[in-house]
Amino acid sequence: MVDTNQLVNEVIKHADIVKVVQNYLTLTKKGKNYVAICPFHDDTNPSMVVSPEKQLFKCFVCGTGGNAISFVKQYEHVSFMEAVKKVAEISGYHPEGLDSVVKSKPVDEKQNAIIKCLHDLSLYYQFALNTPEGKEGLEYFESRHLDSDIRSKYKLGYAFKDGKATIDFLLKKGHSIKTIEDSGIAKMISVGNYADMNEGRVVFPICDPEGNVIGFSARILQAKSENGMKYVNTPETYLFHKTNNLYNFHIAKDAAKLKGYIYVCEGFMDIFALSKIGIDAAVAIMGTALTKEHIQLLRSLNVEVRLCLDGDLPGQSAMMKISNELAKAGLKFVVIDNQNSTRDPDEILSESGEEALKEYLSKFLNRFDFALNYYTQSNPLKTIEQKKNLLKEFLPILSKINSQIELDNYLLKLEKITGFDRETIRTYVNKNRLVQNDAANVAKALRDFHPERKLMQKLCLAEREMLYQMLGNDAALSFFERNVGSFYDDMYRQIANYLIEYHKQYNSIELNGLISFIEQSDVKDKDAIIEDLTRIVDENYHCKKCNDELLNNLLETMQDEKSRISEEDMLHESLENKDELEQARIIAEFNKMKTLKK
Repeated sequence: MVDTNQLVNEVIKHADIVKVVQNYLTLTKKGKNYVAICPFHDDTNPSMVVSPEKQLFKCFVCGTGGNAISFVKQYEHVSFMEAVKKVAEISGYHPEGLDSVVKSKPVDEKQNAIIKCLHDLSLYYQFALNTPEGKEGLEYFESRHLDSDIRSKYKLGYAFKDGKATIDFLLKKGHSIKTIEDSGIAKMISVGNYADMNEGRVVFPICDPEGNVIGFSARILQAKSENGMKYVNTPETYLFHKTNNLYNFHIAKDAAKLKGYIYVCEGFMDIFALSKIGIDAAVAIMGTALTKEHIQLLRSLNVEVRLCLDGDLPGQSAMMKISNELAKAGLKFVVIDNQNSTRDPDEILSESGEEALKEYLSKFLNRFDFALNYYTQSNPLKTIEQKKNLLKEFLPILSKINSQIELDNYLLKLEKITGFDRETIRTYVNKNRLVQNDAANVAKALRDFHPERKLMQKLCLAEREMLYQMLGNDAALSFFERNVGSFYDDMYRQIANYLIEYHKQYNSIELNGLISFIEQSDVKDKDAIIEDLTRIVDENYHCKKCNDELLNNLLETMQDEKSRISEEDMLHESLENKDELEQARIIAEFNKMKTLKK
């Protein structure tokens, strides 16, 4: 029989939280800790701290915190034991019995049925491409220089013109008409009769991150199609959501982690062009805006993003919007320097060859230089308001430039774009620096100021201090059990109960283990408990030395405050339903007794 708790503790001991978090986020060293953009709220400045010493993470804006397992559990939205397994994998630790205690995910019958249906359909399309009727589709792919290796790698195919026969094929394979409809490829031609919406087109399968086909994009071969659309795409279905998927992510994710970068391109042909020159770390946004879900996929790779959209005005405009979104999300990125060329990667490869494409893909601009080029060449600013907005957007960036030569260069470029005098712009940059410094001072003052110490009652502060000492000292825990027994504050009481139970099982106080112990409980508000626990641990005003004098002083304060609260509760009860004269007499007697006690 596998001891799950022991197994979890072993995984924690072998885990390095820095390595685990770095598998998902970009960490920056700051003193003895690391900081990162917090993925658990809409963060723009690094507000999450990762402590190698404590093996904990904590966001000081949204409050989320915990150990390595807590992070993975919340980041990947998986069960506790699935997070344990993932942490073990990242740590390179493979304890015996771990697989047996990790419960498999519940089977989604509807999802599985659609995946099987689309898998069979994709194979059918690939088969059709190599039939006499499919020759036209094959010739199209060959005209685009997509050889058999590319066609096989990306499962390219052809949909027979007889769309009803395709539906019949799927029915014979055992798929229900409901599943075929749910897959998004069936169109009704009459009551009870369906045909393949992709009929007569070449087909580009779209896969989820695991490589399962979840949809298709199908292109016409004739000059005109029946519905006049060049492409027919799978509509939103139970599985397929265009805003959630990046084309080729299932192939690109591993290549990106190996190479340390990922190209974000516009369409299928760009992906194929990069693949031909050995670059698999590339995804396409498939003609949609970059969404939060797309950004989350890119963030999960923890690599440099390289924007590589078309050089025409729509492509550059889209790249401008995407660069702003990536900057807001805190992702590290660069922009391909197209040098005012309107050619896309596929055109460069076809017209100029491999080396030209490799050279094109190796020239980068930072966000600032790209924006300057964009507003100079592609989309000149026309109004005063547009020019002022540009300055407003880039003032924070300019304010962080320490090199006078570099700053002068940018000011000169901004002067040309906006028509504003560079010295005027410099004045605004200097003013913004002062504001930023003031903001930094205010932020530091807020970090150092603890108004809760004044607002919280003495009892709450005493209990919080006692709990802090218990989390790091066996003697404090024993003192609590002998002399206190229970806290007045509900949250502290729950933490203390978990701590006592954990100590009884393992005869030790280990913070990481305690957090996982709480994670495995059935209590509804365990995230709030862990949040408060990590906040207490990270507070820097607690006494660092625990001794009998401190513990006895805390005990005396708690007893006095509990007695005071009890007396005041009794006073309020005795005042109920009394007239004003009687209430005055009771209050006077109460104050007299308090004076005598002193």
